[in-house]
Parts: sequence; C-alpha cells; structure tokens
Amino acid sequence: MAISFINDIKKVWARQNHNWRTIVKRQIFNRFFNELSLQYANIYITILGATPVQLGMVNSTIGVAQSMISIPLGVIRDRFNLRKIYLLGLAMTVFVPLIYAIAHSWQLIIVAVLISGLGSLIGSCVVICDLSLPPSDRATGKALCEGVGALPSILAPTSAAALLTMFGGISVQSISKIYWIQFFALILMFLYVFRNLRDVERPSINQVKLDIVRDFLEIFKKGTAIKRWLLFQSARMFAWTMMLTFQYPYIYEVKGASQFVIGGTATAMLITEVLFSTVAGRFADSVGRKNAFYLLIPFYTLANILLVFAPGHQWIMFAGFLLGFRTISSVIYGSMTPELVSPDYIGRWRGLIGFFTGLANIPAPIVGGFIWERFGPEWVILSVIAIELFVQTPLLYSVPETLRK
Repeated sequence: MAISFINDIKKVWARQNHNWRTIVKRQIFNRFFNELSLQYANIYITILGATPVQLGMVNSTIGVAQSMISIPLGVIRDRFNLRKIYLLGLAMTVFVPLIYAIAHSWQLIIVAVLISGLGSLIGSCVVICDLSLPPSDRATGKALCEGVGALPSILAPTSAAALLTMFGGISVQSISKIYWIQFFALILMFLYVFRNLRDVERPSINQVKLDIVRDFLEIFKKGTAIKRWLLFQSARMFAWTMMLTFQYPYIYEVKGASQFVIGGTATAMLITEVLFSTVAGRFADSVGRKNAFYLLIPFYTLANILLVFAPGHQWIMFAGFLLGFRTISSVIYGSMTPELVSPDYIGRWRGLIGFFTGLANIPAPIVGGFIWERFGPEWVILSVIAIELFVQTPLLYSVPETLRK
C-alpha cells in the first residue's frame, strides 16, 4: 500500500508543468533558510525593547501593507505578466533579512515587516500554483509542496539552535548573524528562479477597459459562497496571526524554554508536515476538502491546550508536533480557494482575499498584545482556540464542498 501511494505521488509530480516544479524547488530551500530565523523573529523584536503591544504593532504592519496593495495587485495579476510580477516580489523580500540584521531598535523592524508584507504578496506563488495544478491534483500538489518543502527544513531549527549557541546564546548580536546567512541565501534563490521560471500559461488575458468596481462585482455575482469564504479566511487569519506573533515569545518567556527547546518545538511541527501533508492532501482530493479539514481540528486544538497547561518542556515539543496539523489544514482549505471562482478571475479573487485578510492582520497582533498585558499570556492562546472552534469552523461548514469528481 505504501509503495502504491509513493508511486502515485511520483506520477502527480511528473505530470505537473515546469513552472510548478521550479517554484517547489525554490520553496524547499526558501523554507529551510526562513526556518533558521522564524522562531526567533518575535523574540528578537522583544529583545530589542518592544513590549507585547508594541510587538503586536510591528506585526500588524504586514496587514497594512497587504490590505493596501491586494486590490490593485489582483487586477494587475489578471492583466499582466505573472512571471515579472512574481520576480519583483522575490527581489523585494531579499532585503528583509538585511534590515533585520542591521537593526538596532525595534522601530526599524517595522520597515522590514512592511517590505516583507508587500514582497511576500507580490511574490506569492499562489496564483501560479492555482493556474498550474489541475483540480484533480490541487490538494495533493499543494500538500506535496508543503511536505517536500518541510523535509530539509527539519534540520533548520536545530541548526539555528547550534549556531546561536556557537554565537553566544539568544541575543541581538547572535540572531542578527542568522539574518545575514538568510540574506545571502535569498540572493542565490532569486537568481535560480530568474533563470528557470518561464512565462505562465493561463486563459486569455481580459483586455476590456479597466473598471475595478465592475471587475470585482463580477466575482461576487459568478463565484460560489464568496462572502462566507472571505469571512472564513479573515477569521482564520486573525487567529493565525495572533498565534504566530506570540507563540515563541510565550514559549521563551513564560515557559522558560532554551533555544534547543524552541528548536525542538519547531522541528516537531516540521516533522508533522513532512509525514502527513501529502497524505492529507491526497485524502482531500479523494473524499473532500472539508472532511479532511474537520479531521485535523482536534489535533491543533489539543496543541493549544497543551501549550497552556504543559507541565514540562517535553510536552511543549509534543504540542509543536500537533501544531503542525494547523499548517496542513491551511493547505487543505487553500485548495478550495481557487475552486470557488473561474480561472480568469484568480488574480482578482486572490486580491480580494489579500485585502480582507490584510485587514484582519492589522488588529490581530495588537489585540493579542493587549490580552497578554491585561489578562495574561495564556489567554492569547485560549482566545485562538475560541475563534477557531466557534467562528471559523461554523463558517466553513456553511460553504459548499468544492471537490468535483
């Protein structure tokens, strides 16, 4: 059975186009170098002097950037060359770790987060992925990218912990050296994509006179459950951003974790993605996106509970293993997104989603910081559980299943 599954996955990989495989290869290395600094980014900001609310303000900048650019970017994507747009975004993200590396105050990180928000949205591979993967392989392809991308990244958190130990422990000077490594790696990855990515094949570009209001109203008229999906995505992003902002500061400051416990927690999350992403994706392509999503909810809910009540560091790392299912769930519902509209609306549709999730991104970390200071750090985690169970799950239930066999 395992051999049959592996052969099936090989066939899925082989029948995808050159651009998709190029992006996945880039994603493999990009995730590794991002993971070197990812779990220390918000710790770095707090060491630079930011309070929980100020940490939230820094992270909310990414929402401001994305909400500003998403709508016009959606129109641009539907009308202009996707390869050039993607490369522009990648070029912008190259400078993000450089700014982190030279920062001497938390205020300068705001500039890095702003550029990161703009660059990651302009340089998002999601539209190229939407247009490259056929519906029958969509969840599997996205999960395969996630799982394969996570495989070498398993080594990144431990490598980061070893590097920080060699550099003298968790400090501004040590973490900044990690960002220098990331900066030079991003330069090499940009050059690889520049040389290998081809123009993206897609339905004929709409050349009628530009009318932004009409263009976006068409999505609401011709799409499926558009309003409910935007609400679901916004609620999901609100909880996700609040969790990501305070997860590692919580483990470091409240639970007293060292760099090796932090690295072990991140490694456990990546192991989950490697082991279960592709299986979950294939399951979603077989029995439905929503059924696969529902199956994962208990795992990452239990993870949040363990983070609050964990009696020891080994339980925190086990919580990390379960938290990996939250990332997998995002792959599953992400495969539904392009199936709610026609392919020629993909750019504008992604623009709408970016606008609303960007708006959700703005208050989420600030609200999390306020909850941390006023009620206690554990209430940030408990608030995430409440949003995921009582807001976003009912919203998903109201959206029709998109898998068509």
